[in-house]
Amino acid sequence: MNMPVKYINAGVTIILLIFSLSCSSSKHSRKSQDAMPGTWQEGAIAIDGDSKDWPSPYPNFDAKAKVAYATSNDKQYLYITMETGDEMTQMKILKQGMTVSIDTSGGKDAAFHINFPLPNDNDDVDIPKAGSNHKQQDGETIFSGKQINVKLSKMMKGATQFSLEGFNTGNGGYMASQTAPCGIKVSAGIDEYKELVWEAVIPFSAIYNKSTISATDAGKPISVCFAIKGFKHPSSKDGEGGSANMNSNPGNMGGRTAGSRGGGRGGSAKGVAENPLQHLYESTKTWKYFGLAYKQE
Repeated sequence: MNMPVKYINAGVTIILLIFSLSCSSSKHSRKSQDAMPGTWQEGAIAIDGDSKDWPSPYPNFDAKAKVAYATSNDKQYLYITMETGDEMTQMKILKQGMTVSIDTSGGKDAAFHINFPLPNDNDDVDIPKAGSNHKQQDGETIFSGKQINVKLSKMMKGATQFSLEGFNTGNGGYMASQTAPCGIKVSAGIDEYKELVWEAVIPFSAIYNKSTISATDAGKPISVCFAIKGFKHPSSKDGEGGSANMNSNPGNMGGRTAGSRGGGRGGSAKGVAENPLQHLYESTKTWKYFGLAYKQE
C-alpha cells in the first residue's frame, strides 16, 4: 500500500526533529561532564602557604605537569591552591615564575591573571649541559638531596612579589605580604614534607560585578589555569620551554603530587626517564573546569 506523500514528509520531519534533539542533548551532556562540580567552602581558608586547610590528598592531579590542585568557593570568595613535591617543577616555578588565570565563562580564554611567583632574575641556576654527567659524587641527581633543598628554600624566601592583570580593580604589582586593593591575597611556601604549596583567595567582586553569588549562580561555569614555563633548552633558539600540556580535570590519582608526602620524586614520564633533565625544559598548562558551588544558609 502506498503511503500519501504528506505523511511521508511528516514522518521524515519528526525523525529529523528527534535526531536534532538527541544530538543537542548529547552535546549538552558532554559539556556538563567536562566541568567538575564545585566545592562549597564551609570555613574561610588561611592563605599562608600551608595545605592544612585543604583536603588531603588534593582531589586533582596532572601527571605531566606534576602538580596537584584544588578549588573551592563560598558566597564571597574563590579559593585556589596548587602543590608539587617535584624539585624540577619547584625550580621552574621559583625561577621562571607561575601564572594562575581565571576564565569566568568556563573556557580557555582567561581574562584574569595572577603572576606569582614572579620570574627570579637574581638567582642563577646552574644546569648541566646536555650529555654531561648529571650526577653528584654521592650518586644522587642534581635535583636530589640537601643541595637542591637549600637552593629551593633560598629561592622560596625570595618569592616576595606578585602582580595582577585584568581584574576590575587593583591591577599592578604588590608584595606577597600585602592584600591587593581588590582583596586578592596570595601566599606560597615549602612545607615540612618538602611540598611547594601555592594559595590564593579572590573576592568575587574582583571578577564579577557583584560582591556575593546567589542560588542562581549555582553551577555557573568557571575555569582556572596553572601555567608553568620551562627553562630554555640548550638547543632552543626562541628562548621558550617545551610544548605545553593542555590537561583538564585528570581527577584524583590517589595521592597528592607524584612524590608528595615524602614518597619519591615526580612520576615516571617517559621523557624524564630518558633524560633526567627533560621535565625542566617543558612548559605546562593545567586547566580545571568546574561550576560554582552554592549552599543556602
